[in-house]
Amino acid sequence: MKKVLCTVILLGAVTLASCSGLSTHEDDEVAAIVNNHEITIGDLRFLYPDDSALDYLDSAIAVELIKQEVQEMNLDISPHLTGETTSEEFEKLPPANTKDEGGKQVRAYAIAQAEKLDMSPEEFQKQYGKKINEQNAYINTYLEEKLGGGNVNDLTWMDDFGEDYNRLVEKLVEKNKNDIDVFIN
Repeated sequence: MKKVLCTVILLGAVTLASCSGLSTHEDDEVAAIVNNHEITIGDLRFLYPDDSALDYLDSAIAVELIKQEVQEMNLDISPHLTGETTSEEFEKLPPANTKDEGGKQVRAYAIAQAEKLDMSPEEFQKQYGKKINEQNAYINTYLEEKLGGGNVNDLTWMDDFGEDYNRLVEKLVEKNKNDIDVFIN
C-alpha cells in the first residue's frame, strides 16, 4: 500500500512538466516559515517541477505542520517507514530500457530534476525516495493517531479517510495560522 501511495505521489508530480514557475528564484530563498522552520524554494524544487511547485506550497506547509505535530506528540514514525526492500526499490532509478510506462515517467522526472539540481539521476531518485518515504511515515503516523483504529495499509480505509484527513489538516493549519508566514506566491 505504501509503495502504491509513494508511486501515486511520484506519478502525480511526474505528469506535470518542469520549466518556469520557480526558475527566477534561488534555492535558498525562503518560500514560507512554519513555526520557525523554513521551507525554501530548494525544498519545493526538489519535490516538484518548477512550473507547478508553488501550487504545492500549501501541501508542503501541511506536511511540515504534521511533522511538527507528530514530533510534539513524541510519536514513533518507524512503523510507517517502508521496509528496506520496498524502500530500495522506490529509491532505485528505473533502467533506461524499461518498458513500464510508470518507470519511464519516473526516470524522465528523475533526469529532469537531477539536471536542474546538479545531481546524478540515481542520486536524485535515492534522495527523493527517502524524502517521500519519510513524509508518508509522518502523515500515516498522524492519521493513525488522530483517526484512531484505522489501518493506513487498508485501501478501503484510505479511500474513506479523505474528508477526515482534510478536516484534520484544516484544524492544524487554523491552530497554527499565526505561526505560518508565506513569502512567495
